[in-house]
Amino acid sequence: MSSKHILQTIKNSHSLLQTSLDKGWQEFKESNDFSISGELYHQMNWWYSSKYYGIIPNPGHWYGCQLAAKHFLIEVGKLGIYFDTVFPGDFSQSQEFVQDDGLDVRRFQLTAFHQAEPVCVFQLDFIHQHEKFYFIYPPQLLIFELDTIEHKELLQTGT
Repeated sequence: MSSKHILQTIKNSHSLLQTSLDKGWQEFKESNDFSISGELYHQMNWWYSSKYYGIIPNPGHWYGCQLAAKHFLIEVGKLGIYFDTVFPGDFSQSQEFVQDDGLDVRRFQLTAFHQAEPVCVFQLDFIHQHEKFYFIYPPQLLIFELDTIEHKELLQTGT
């Protein structure tokens, strides 16, 4: 399958991929793992004022992100897609910002590969709050072509 064809297949699968993130996130929120992750998060209330913040991900959030991706990773696997790093992405290259509504967003970008060729970039936004272990929305997915101006701007500005 050509890279142009697989890119179109990925774009056509956006709704299915987002739905798989939604499903994984809902399952995580309804699981015992959610309360365990929340307990861990609260035991680490020192995290955001420590030297580790911004270097190493908060284990409660990181674990939640990985569990929420269960169905998503199955769906991208069906497309023959793999990533250049572990899910949800390289924490040291991710961006954190605060939305207008006061919620925190951690943004990751993953290069998607098909048959050893880079195809596109998956951008995942994890919306959360630092004040408590709270995930109001499932991860939000955007897909960018490798050579688009928008993607180059995203990488440069982090927005």
